[in-house]
Amino acid sequence: MSISRRHFLLFSGTALVSAGTSFSLSKTKQQHQTLAKTPAHSSASLSQMHSSTFETLSDKTFLVITDQGERLPLQLDQVEDQGQSNQLEQFSLTFRGNEGHSLTQGTYKLEHPQLGHFSLFLVPTGDPTQSAYYQAAFSRLVV
Repeated sequence: MSISRRHFLLFSGTALVSAGTSFSLSKTKQQHQTLAKTPAHSSASLSQMHSSTFETLSDKTFLVITDQGERLPLQLDQVEDQGQSNQLEQFSLTFRGNEGHSLTQGTYKLEHPQLGHFSLFLVPTGDPTQSAYYQAAFSRLVV
């Protein structure tokens, strides 16, 4: 039986994409399970964190470590999933801080018992006289 080059390429491409998707999904599931077991004293990789990673930690406290060594508590107030396409993942995190402690826009080291240490770029949002809110936005290519 003879098969044309066109049909061969079409069939092999479809098979490779299917195999890659299956491998990618199982790899992502393993990464989420591994990340959940990360001890607090280790550094976590943001590339392994997704909106689902943070959804389980809603209303939990994270510690922000400032350049001066001050440790300030921030509560994860909201995880907003902006959707995901085949190529792009977008979500944002909103943290609530204590009144009287204000952080400026910048990159801060955060610490959480399940996630370990990691850095996030935080932007103050809302009215700082009522409560301090900070947002971290994620927009990245899905690999």
